[in-house]
Amino acid sequence: MRFNRTNAGHFTTTTASTLLPPTLSTTGRFTLLKSAQLRRSARAVSYTSFITKAYAAAAAASSWSHDSNSNNNNINGSSRDYHSIDGHSSSDGGGSTLASDQLEQLLQGPGKEYHAPTALPPTPQAATLGALMPYLLRLALGEGQLYWRVAGALAALVISKAAGLLAPVYFKLAVDALSTPAIATSSTATAAATAASALWLPGAVPAATAALLVSGLCRALSALAKELQHPLFTPVSQAAGRRVSFYALAHVLGLDLHFHLDRNTGSLSRMLERGARSIAMIFRAVVFTLAPTALELVAVCILLARSFRPTVSLLVVATFVAYTLWTVSLTFISTQIRREVKDLDNAISGRAVDALLNVEAVKLGGAEALEVQTYDDNLTAYQKASVRLEGASAALNAGQAAVLAVGMTAALVAAAISPGVTPGDLVMVQGLLLQLWAPLQFLGWFYRELRQSLVDMEDLFALLRTKTQVPEGNKALPTPPNMTTTTVSSTNMTPYRPPGVRVDLQDVRFKYPESNREVLKGVSISALPGQSIAVVGPSGSGKSTLLRLLVRLFDVHSGSVSLDGEDVRNLKSDSLRAAVAVVPQDTILFNDTILHNVTYGRPGSTPEEVRAATSAAKLDVAVARMSDKWSTLVGERGLKLSGGEKQRVAIARAFLREPRLLICDEATSALDSATERGIMESLKELAAGRTSVFVAHRLSTVQGCDKIYVLKEGKVAEEGTHAELMGKSGGVYRDMWKMQAAQQALDKKAGVQGGDKENLVAKKSGEAGTAVGAVIEGVGHLEGDSSSDELSAELDPEAAAIERSL
Repeated sequence: MRFNRTNAGHFTTTTASTLLPPTLSTTGRFTLLKSAQLRRSARAVSYTSFITKAYAAAAAASSWSHDSNSNNNNINGSSRDYHSIDGHSSSDGGGSTLASDQLEQLLQGPGKEYHAPTALPPTPQAATLGALMPYLLRLALGEGQLYWRVAGALAALVISKAAGLLAPVYFKLAVDALSTPAIATSSTATAAATAASALWLPGAVPAATAALLVSGLCRALSALAKELQHPLFTPVSQAAGRRVSFYALAHVLGLDLHFHLDRNTGSLSRMLERGARSIAMIFRAVVFTLAPTALELVAVCILLARSFRPTVSLLVVATFVAYTLWTVSLTFISTQIRREVKDLDNAISGRAVDALLNVEAVKLGGAEALEVQTYDDNLTAYQKASVRLEGASAALNAGQAAVLAVGMTAALVAAAISPGVTPGDLVMVQGLLLQLWAPLQFLGWFYRELRQSLVDMEDLFALLRTKTQVPEGNKALPTPPNMTTTTVSSTNMTPYRPPGVRVDLQDVRFKYPESNREVLKGVSISALPGQSIAVVGPSGSGKSTLLRLLVRLFDVHSGSVSLDGEDVRNLKSDSLRAAVAVVPQDTILFNDTILHNVTYGRPGSTPEEVRAATSAAKLDVAVARMSDKWSTLVGERGLKLSGGEKQRVAIARAFLREPRLLICDEATSALDSATERGIMESLKELAAGRTSVFVAHRLSTVQGCDKIYVLKEGKVAEEGTHAELMGKSGGVYRDMWKMQAAQQALDKKAGVQGGDKENLVAKKSGEAGTAVGAVIEGVGHLEGDSSSDELSAELDPEAAAIERSL
């Protein structure tokens, strides 16, 4: 298996975004890579679960740039060189060989490609039937090979109704033929004889028998044609439902981050689910109930008007109108209650999903009882609203039954007093009315369901009409002249190193819509191709916002963000993000196998490329230790992996992407010191030759960068190398460095590693408490004090040695 990179810098099997938050281009190509083995072992998941999981995972990814802490976990790093990978040796005595063989099996076979729409179709401005049906039919017929199904379903509908109307007519002839000769007319005998000849019956067969046989044949033909509509039209409705669901999820994932930050994940996934489910209901109501009933009503009225006085037809129409008015008025009331039930359903689902997604916070806060009580309160309100909804439905059904009973009685009486009426005429009228009333009774139920489905579609339509605040560009990122086609195979394990990209932020200003405070106030930052820069500063200074602007999750309010001289607002999102890889602070993992999470960086990767990336990220040793190797499930949001293992998955993803721009957002802030050193080694290898931007809290992790920018209150307070910034007496960076050095010395003195600061607070030693007070007091006088160097050297000789070496 080989994987080729084209001269344009894109991959021939996919350009899907990977490590970024949920912004999905509508022009990219998506590749679904599922091997036969994974499909056999996968659990059957309903479409509802898929929508919920897909959106929940995408919404969770939007937190990649937030400041957060996770548990400190250790992982043993591997010293294997990225340039000399054999994939057959590890510390577990052959486990890597098994993992290698399994990797070959799991990646075998080509992936199936799905192409995202180049543009979403126009959506109706209101959830009305007249606007919805043409839209859904256009979607369904866009699948191709479905026109004949629509034509066949319509033909079956006409045949079913025509045969259904003829059955009572011939039954009338049979009744009249069996009546006394005075009642049986010559026309009745002629019609019966015609029926007998049509069935090739002998002339001796009585007219009544022939009429009954034709009536039965018409009923059978009507039933057969009616049942034939379902297999003919179901693929059409399913195609429309699938395409609407696809467009809806693609559109929602393609909306800007502002939208997702303001939305509740559970409520939104429920909204998508109900909207998709309502499409089948709408098609069923229109094609199999509304249209046939309307057609049959017109035909029955014409037949009755020709056979009797116009009074009979008028009574039928009046009954239909009264039935419809009662149904509409009561349905309006029930629809209002339905909206209330829907809102409560959203609240219930949203609350439950929030509690489950943040189960660790719930447990740590001891808030299980609070969550359960809030959930029960919502369920109680839902129960009361549901009872009122059932009451409205009962009143609706009772009124409908009364209207039909009165209407049928009146029509039969009017037919009975018409001149020249035969017993067969009354039987025909009753048969026609019963045949018409039967679907009319279901029409009330279908109408209610239709209205409720349209209510469910309202929210989906609103989503489809929502426009992103980050519109799609129309240009591709310029390709550097030395970009060449390369491959990684079993005989060529040298990793591809694309040239870095030039980064320029010029006078960038930005503020969030919900706040009047400017987060960035005229920030200018630049990085040459292949250069590494760092952005540091206190919390709230705008570091993470700057990274969001760099990958265009938001657009700047003024100024510009450019890559290789091209404003990112002019670039296609897939072109931009194909050149970028992000290693976030809290790596978002799907509840799937470790192989799926690694190759999510680039579906379609070959086994050699996966081995090269995982070995470079020092993840191969951890995989070899796992019981199911590459098929090991990582758990919800990767909870089964340690913090270090999760970061190594993110680094392996980045290696697979072969980016031109690497972004590391507090990638080691939640790790202990030992794990941090191993992760930093992998990041250093990953950043080599690429343009890289590091945001870090621990300044020691970025001191080797080519340039460091210090943000304070949304502005660039200082810039320069580590040595230059440390040489500024009273500088922001210098003060931050010394405060961290002092705190690190205290942690070591108290036996604390990494970010485990809680243990320091828990110490009951009087000496430790005195030392903390002394350091806090000393740090307060660091600015402009030459003795600060001596204090730093005393607290942290290692940090002081680094300063002296500079």
